[in-house]
Amino acid sequence: MPAAVPLIAVVAGAVGSAAVGGGIIGAIVGAGAAIGVSLIGGAIFPQKKPRPPAFSGGSTAQEAQQRTQSFRQPIAEHQIVLGRAKVSGPIVFLHSSTDDEGRADGFFHMVVVLAGHRVRAIGEVVLGDKAETDPAFAGLVRVDRHLGQPDQAANGNLIAETGGKWTEHHRGRGRAYLALRLKLRPEAFPSGPPNVAAIVEGADTILDPRTGAIGWSDNPALCLAWYLTAPFGWKAAWEDIDLPALIAAANICDEIVGRKDGTAERRYTVNGTLSLAEGKIEITRKIVASMAGVLVVSGGRFFIHAGAPALPAANVTSGELRGAVTVQGSRPRRDLFNGVRAVYVDPAKNWQPTDAPPLLAANYVTEDGGEQIYRDLDFLLTTSPSTVQRLMKIELERNRRQRAVSVQLNLSALRLRPWDGVLVDLDRLTPFPARVVGWRLAPEGGVDLTLAEEDAAVWDWNPATDERATGDSPSVVLPQPGVIAAPATIAVETPQAVAFAALSIAWTPVGSAYLAGYEVEFRPASVALWQGFAGGVSAISATIPTAEPTAFRVRAQARSGAVSGWREALVPSPPTGLTAIGVAGGIQVSGSVPGGLTHLQVFEAPTNELAAATKLPAEPTALPWTRAGLATGQARWLWLRTVSPEGNVSALAGPVTATAL
Repeated sequence: MPAAVPLIAVVAGAVGSAAVGGGIIGAIVGAGAAIGVSLIGGAIFPQKKPRPPAFSGGSTAQEAQQRTQSFRQPIAEHQIVLGRAKVSGPIVFLHSSTDDEGRADGFFHMVVVLAGHRVRAIGEVVLGDKAETDPAFAGLVRVDRHLGQPDQAANGNLIAETGGKWTEHHRGRGRAYLALRLKLRPEAFPSGPPNVAAIVEGADTILDPRTGAIGWSDNPALCLAWYLTAPFGWKAAWEDIDLPALIAAANICDEIVGRKDGTAERRYTVNGTLSLAEGKIEITRKIVASMAGVLVVSGGRFFIHAGAPALPAANVTSGELRGAVTVQGSRPRRDLFNGVRAVYVDPAKNWQPTDAPPLLAANYVTEDGGEQIYRDLDFLLTTSPSTVQRLMKIELERNRRQRAVSVQLNLSALRLRPWDGVLVDLDRLTPFPARVVGWRLAPEGGVDLTLAEEDAAVWDWNPATDERATGDSPSVVLPQPGVIAAPATIAVETPQAVAFAALSIAWTPVGSAYLAGYEVEFRPASVALWQGFAGGVSAISATIPTAEPTAFRVRAQARSGAVSGWREALVPSPPTGLTAIGVAGGIQVSGSVPGGLTHLQVFEAPTNELAAATKLPAEPTALPWTRAGLATGQARWLWLRTVSPEGNVSALAGPVTATAL
């Protein structure tokens, strides 16, 4: 579940204030304030009308995981990208065309929309579980990036290659998208077109009122102000936003906080995606939750606050009372918790929702009679494990400050507004710091406040003792019927004679429950194309008729139809530049040997007749090499060929001849 962020609202007549909070403090407001929430919440934040969901049902974490998956759907809401995140989206165009090899459906075109607004950059594109730069995709993938400029032109490649299906009018203005062309090959795409996602640096039209600059930012306060003024957001004018409060909140978010490893980070950042299908309130809640803050709507203006210690703006004393005081000393048992479990998004784990180290406070467990009570929260716009732990601690500490006071004050309380810090200093109560979480202008004159206990210790953070190691989640191996490995090795039975009529090959078996068989192909040296020998072979060896050096390859086939990459035994290059001279008792052969080969085979004949040549026992690994053991005046003709690590042989080079001295 997301961090509990209730609407806090109070009203009298036409005057009222409302707040969307990032914490759980609204759980402690009294019954009167709760009624106010219902009334003003419905007026200021109207309920979103039902619409087709952008994603299948499930938890917030599941929904976040789905946002890294491309999908096809007739009706889909656009999404917002804030900060930096791994993003996918709806596929809005599919087309196939003839590839450069003449295959009618060889090229696969697709367009994936990443964001409903302009973004700063689209970085690495991921196809399935591999980056677009992976060698497996060499020559098979083309990616065109469009950042969503308001004046961007239509994709020229799609116009040229889709036969009029994509025209110059398909510009996608204000929409960040990818246009891909894939050359489908079973080795690279064993399960067909892959899922497409990209690392995106999101909205870059964010105004920073501190500098006047407009650009990219991952500051939650600035991003919230951007959303409030966006045409797909609250459509507020900048005059409706309280700038001093916004600047103060942005400065709090940019404060530097130390981490346990000695590095530092900004106090709060926002990095992630939000679907417009969630509705304005939920989007606002999530952004606010990422900075443990609150959005207050008061007098028709928006006040943005980031979570931080609050100095008392004033003392609330008995001299200001005009009526009754209601004190709530503790929360109902059902609202208490002494531990927090949370989910955040971890870039190191492929940007997937990840469990943060759980937080359990032993002192609060003791207060609750030894019972461990966890609250589950989602912070899916947070990507730092240390930041999420600080947010978890804030939520826990806020919950354990249990006192709340409802007071009826005179008009002197007009100096206060929601989210101000105050010191409650009333008769017969020990003074304590609190926040204004409910504000109501009473019809009879005066102000009714709800004050929730909060002290500076809520925000204490010592990374040396408070930050916990994230550890590694255990790897879960799931079956993958659409993926199968290639045979680890292939070997050729090296021929020992000049002439041969067949070559035998063997390969290591693939250990997969989804293995259907193997596909074997060969290519004689005199032939340009690979030739199929057999498909669905269940054995792990084959003998192929051939009378010349021949390349071989084999790959595994899965029952799903997926295939592995090829494991090859290619024809090695022969030695070159061979020369021979007579030496004492033999003949020395010189020349060049290609690299990566294991040894040479040498064939010898007393005359220039290859058919009469026999293989010598010696198998040199380099040249020059000397054929020893000859008598003075003996002449020999020599032919050489190389042998690859797989055992395959090259064509014969030679002959060279010389006479022993």
